[in-house]
Amino acid sequence: MITAMTFLMILLLVAVVLSIQTIRLLIHDGSGPQRPPASHFEDPRFRSPAAV
Repeated sequence: MITAMTFLMILLLVAVVLSIQTIRLLIHDGSGPQRPPASHFEDPRFRSPAAV
C-alpha cells in the first residue's frame, strides 16, 4: 500500500514536471514565424508583399 509520504512525493514530482513544461512553453511561445503545417495549402494570391 502506498503511504501518504510516497503519494505526496509523486504528486510533487508531477507538479514540478508540469510547471517546467508550462514555463518552457511560455518561453518559446511567439518566438518568430513558423512555417505552415505540411497539409496546409498556401495560395500565392494571399501572400504578403514582403514574402515575394
